[in-house]
Amino acid sequence: MKRVPVGITAMMAVLAVLSSLALLSGCGGGATKVIVAPGYKRQFAINAELALVVLDKSPNIIYTGDLRKSLGALASDTGVSAERHAIDFFRAQLMKDIAGEIDVKEVFDSAVVQDYLVTKDFFRTADEDITLEIPDKGTKFAFGEREAALVLFLDKIRIGTETDPYYQERAQHGLYLSNARKLVYLASFVLWDNRELRPICYGRVKADTPISREEAAAGDWEEVSRNFVRAMFEPTGFRKREDKTTGVEFIH
Repeated sequence: MKRVPVGITAMMAVLAVLSSLALLSGCGGGATKVIVAPGYKRQFAINAELALVVLDKSPNIIYTGDLRKSLGALASDTGVSAERHAIDFFRAQLMKDIAGEIDVKEVFDSAVVQDYLVTKDFFRTADEDITLEIPDKGTKFAFGEREAALVLFLDKIRIGTETDPYYQERAQHGLYLSNARKLVYLASFVLWDNRELRPICYGRVKADTPISREEAAAGDWEEVSRNFVRAMFEPTGFRKREDKTTGVEFIH
């Protein structure tokens, strides 16, 4: 059979498709995986209040360096551990970023006191195997006098730094390389539609930002939180702006 040469235009089209697929599959990283619930279609969050529910009572804080110094004025109260300040900052900044990045009416921090049935889903990322508990369809979450159209559950949280294998050796000699450490947020999440009583999306999200100084600066903490929020809400249509997010795998 005679081969027909592929035109330049056709080749460019193929490359464009392959690039798009690489973006959706996490660009080879795959540390973040967001699963969109079957049947969900991107839409606007209309007049929606969101309840943030942190299920993890003891988030994993691993910071290579001086965490109190990194947090700065936030951790000036020496009567409270730096780890406690990091957790408090995580929650407060997350709510601020959700309000700033996502088209919701209001965000409030709360807890679920009711019992509810769950379905377990297992999936893999490039770094780990994850078992996630998802509320059963039909579950209505109550928050006292507050009404929540959306509920964001967070669990298995990891906050702090990620280093390359040779960081400690270089640090002993006073060498701080911009690519040696990253500030990292990692968590499992479920975004729940409390009107339709079903999940919107869920998964495992890892966000990071390089640390270019001796310690992570306030701007680094703010950036990693913002990237974390964007990754979770990317497939929903609730974003206020349509910036591209890389390193995220969406599964329909």
